[in-house]
Amino acid sequence: MIELVNVSKIYRLSDREVMALDSVNLTIQNNDYVSIVGHSGSGKSTLLNILAGYESIDDGQYYYNSFNVSKFSKNELNKFNKKIGFIFQDYQLLNYMPVKENILLGSIYTKKRTNKNKLINIAKKLKIDDLLNKYPWQLSGGEKQRVAIARILLTKKTLILADEPTGALDKENALMIMSLFEEMHNNGMTIILVTHDEKVAACSKRIIRMENGHVLT
Repeated sequence: MIELVNVSKIYRLSDREVMALDSVNLTIQNNDYVSIVGHSGSGKSTLLNILAGYESIDDGQYYYNSFNVSKFSKNELNKFNKKIGFIFQDYQLLNYMPVKENILLGSIYTKKRTNKNKLINIAKKLKIDDLLNKYPWQLSGGEKQRVAIARILLTKKTLILADEPTGALDKENALMIMSLFEEMHNNGMTIILVTHDEKVAACSKRIIRMENGHVLT
């Protein structure tokens, strides 16, 4: 379970301070499927980065399964990061490595062994098995997103965070990605995604709306 208690985040710029999150209180249960919606600058991406442990908080507490993440050391945060599957808006694929190696990267970082059959089965499921020897620069946006998701599925993460996962996709690929998220949720994963698309948000089980660093619902 995730719980944020009066969490605030301030970005200090050269000439001013920006309150990205202002005393946010939020609870997300295990196996929840949540969309975070808001205009640009509302704080939704900052919230996602804090949940991933990529950014620190200036005030408040962040609990994950009863552990106080806001008190973690740098080493503890590095271990925590590896427990979470983060799907980046820009996919975070390495152009000089073939698709197969990009998918295996998650297993390398978590030091988990992966057999060839498992990799192929996941690739077939995502309809990218014919792309394994290609390079990211040869792929479309939808194909890159499926490669990024394959990397997560291979490591069996229980918490998935996704930043605008359909933002650069056409309607067909967006529907495919949302169908995959639904299946991942049904298989027991907790999914939290950031989106500006109301149709994408409607596919989740719960919608959290943000405005000016505040959680509205």
